[in-house]
Amino acid sequence: MTQKHPKVVALTLGELDTNCYIAWCPDTLEAVIIDPADAGDFISEEILRRKLQPTATLLTHGHFDHVLGVLELRLNFDDMPIFMHQKDLFLITQAQKSAEHWLKRTVDPVPKPTNYLKAGSVFSFGNCTLTTIETPGHTPGSVCFVSEVSDGDIHIFCGDTIFKAGVGRTDFSYSSAVNLEKSLAALMQYAPTTLLYPGHGETTTVAAERINLGF
Repeated sequence: MTQKHPKVVALTLGELDTNCYIAWCPDTLEAVIIDPADAGDFISEEILRRKLQPTATLLTHGHFDHVLGVLELRLNFDDMPIFMHQKDLFLITQAQKSAEHWLKRTVDPVPKPTNYLKAGSVFSFGNCTLTTIETPGHTPGSVCFVSEVSDGDIHIFCGDTIFKAGVGRTDFSYSSAVNLEKSLAALMQYAPTTLLYPGHGETTTVAAERINLGF
């Protein structure tokens, strides 16, 4: 069985323009949803339109603008499992209150993860595999999901750890600029051609961000 990169559609959703990624195996149509923002029903319609078979929701971190859509996905797709790093559980617990404070509207509570990720956790769907790497800094439990195929080509879903010409905020009480710097250094060790799918903004590459970050 040949390992393949998933096909990917990026949906920019919500008032904070969060990138939700639907990634699926081109052979089996098995799919994962990465960071469903606050539009679970819209994402569900896209999944059905493409005739995909959703298997899980994967969260890069626990901030409300990345997780509010989890409930609708779980209701629409038979209690679909939710994967996240346990160190961000406190953010899921606070997500409803935080969202209502910042968005000035009522939102539903966010379900807690059904499964916890750690460094090296692997999620397979069809002929595609995503491997978890821990990238704390923006939040304590921030992670990235890495797809690597046999020819060495690499794609990384990196949440709010790194953006095109930018990095995640570290001015929250629970953030760590020191840890973020270490996480960025680890990401910059990947091949220059590595494609980065950030939580906000356009895709970029390790080569471009080495220049932007001065690595």
